[in-house]
Order: sequence, then C-alpha cells, then structure tokens
Amino acid sequence: MLPHADPHPELSVVICSHNGAHNLPTSLERLRRQSLDVSRYEVIVVDDGSSDGTADVARAWGARVVALTPNQGLAAARNAGVSAARGQIVVFTDDDCDADPAWLAGMSEAFDDPGVDAAGGRVLPGPGEGFALRYVSCRNPLVPLSSELLESGDPVYRLRLYLRAILQGPAPLSAGDRLYSVVGANMAFRRPLIYDLQGFDEAFRFGGEEEDLCRRADAHGARIVYAPAARVVHRFEPGLKDTLRRSRAYGRGNARAARKHAEVRPIVYPFPLLAVGTLAAGLVRRRLRLAVLGLLAPLVTYPRWLIDLRQQGSVETIAYPYVQFAQEVSTMLGEIDGHQAGYERTSPRHLLPDEANLAESGSAA
Repeated sequence: MLPHADPHPELSVVICSHNGAHNLPTSLERLRRQSLDVSRYEVIVVDDGSSDGTADVARAWGARVVALTPNQGLAAARNAGVSAARGQIVVFTDDDCDADPAWLAGMSEAFDDPGVDAAGGRVLPGPGEGFALRYVSCRNPLVPLSSELLESGDPVYRLRLYLRAILQGPAPLSAGDRLYSVVGANMAFRRPLIYDLQGFDEAFRFGGEEEDLCRRADAHGARIVYAPAARVVHRFEPGLKDTLRRSRAYGRGNARAARKHAEVRPIVYPFPLLAVGTLAAGLVRRRLRLAVLGLLAPLVTYPRWLIDLRQQGSVETIAYPYVQFAQEVSTMLGEIDGHQAGYERTSPRHLLPDEANLAESGSAA
C-alpha cells in the first residue's frame, strides 16, 4: 500500500494510465519506496478510459484515482491530474516507468531554488535484452531538449544542431542547465504555472503535449531546468514497432505545434530523403551502382554508429544506422499524418478551477 500523504503535500505525483493494470503494480511499488518522507507527497492515478481494471488496481494500492470516460487523450488526463493535485509541485511519470528511490527527493531539490518553475529528470531505458533495447540504450529517445533550441528557429541553425547530433550524439546536459522541453515520463511543474498557461492543450492527444506546454512556459518567462538526480527507468517494449510508433507520434505532435505556433517549422530530415531518392533513381534508371549507393547511404550519413562499431566491436551496430533512418522516416510520416488531421484549438475541459481540487479518491473529472 502507498503511504497516506499529508492533506497538503509538497508534491503530487500524477500517473496517467490507459489499460495499464499490468504495469501499475511495479510503478506504484517503486513510489512506495521513495526516500522522501511519506508526508511530503501523494500519488494520483488518472484512469483514462481503461477497460482492464486500471482504477481497481490503483485503488488497491492506495492511490487516489481520477476516472475519465471515455478515453480523452494524454493531455486531458494530465489536466485532470493537475485538477486533483493538492501539492504545489505536480510531478508526472508514466505507468511503465520505475522511479529511483531518490526520484522525488531529487525533483524536490530542484525546486529549492524559487526561480525554478519546472524541471525535467533523467529517463533511462529499461532493463532487458534484445536488439531494440540495446539500440535505445545507445540512442535514447526520451532525453530532455536543450535550451539551444530556443536560440534560433533558423533552418540553417537547426540543421547545424542536427549534423552535430549525427556526428557526436546529443549535447550533454548538467544539473541546473536550462531546458527547452522536458520529457513527459519524468517532469514537474509548479501548479500555479500550469494554471497560468491554461493547462496542457487537449488537442494533443498523444505526443508533443509537454513540448507545447514548455514552449508556452518559455514565452511566459518560466525557467525550466535539468534535474538528473531525479531518475526513472522506462520499460521500453522489446520490439522496434514501439520505437517507430514513438517517432511517428513525435512527428504528429510537431505538425500540430506547427499549426498552432507560427515559429515552429516542419521536421525535414535531409539524409533519408537523399537516400530514398538515390535508391529510387537507381531502380527507375536500372543503374545498379546508384541503387546500391542508396542502400548504403545510411552507413555513410550516420557515421557515429561506425565509430561505435570500431570502439565496441559489436557487429549488430551496423544495423543501427538503418533503425535511425527508419525513425526519421517515421517522424516525417507522422508530420504528414498531423498536417492531414489539422489542429483545432480546444478549451481545457479537464482543468478545473484551482480551488476546486478533488478531495475524494475515486472522484471523476
């Protein structure tokens, strides 16, 4: 059972779950073992239209439950959790994440500075074996985005950052560094800030809702920092299907953001387009060398994997450039999906007035 929090806790942990009954026990067990004093935090599970007994599992563990029917999407579920929160700091994680024992202590410490409005922790790929898990361990898709992205939206500047990431990997982050965006699996906001921003945009049903909120937070003058001491382990699914699904969802989210924010540009990865174009030209013109060049292009355009191959001696690393190629293609396909779906501004239906916090476990938002 989870501990009973003080009626006015410092932190409110919100887990949004859709059909996550099989995942929740492990996540809630890790929350029960936090080093932070039990009086300082509460746990809220938002059951977003589940059909598998998610709410019953959460209640059995002693979590407060907010039930949404039918499924409303991740942004709406987050707003419902904020509405139920009694803490001044709202911390989010997912039902497939296992919190480090010092997770909440690390997140709380980040907010000791009164100038910090939001924080993003570290998300590590989950334990296990398999090709896909080894790949995401090398190229973790759940990394907070550096404030470098705030410096300019110029396409040439963004291309330079992209090329640097291809050669060297993402820019390293240190504790206290300013962020452009946090990761939904491990993020925290001062509750008043969320209300000032009118909550998560419920048009973002899955993918991009946290980045949209961070974009608005930056425009609001908020300070978002990196808190690496607040760590969670994300249990990635073992196959590549989930990895590509996340890439496509990111593309859909960015397309919605581009419709909403004039300064947001579509994501266009040049190397996949070049490789596909070269392969297609070789096939159409029946030029074998040109077609082979297109097939081998990912090995040349993502050279850091060849460097890793030389350093680690793992033959499977040869396949990693093709996975990155598939991820970038999936993201661009997601962009197409998102532009076709369009964006329709919606009011935050599930963000209740701040004084109307839900006090009873099992209440519906």
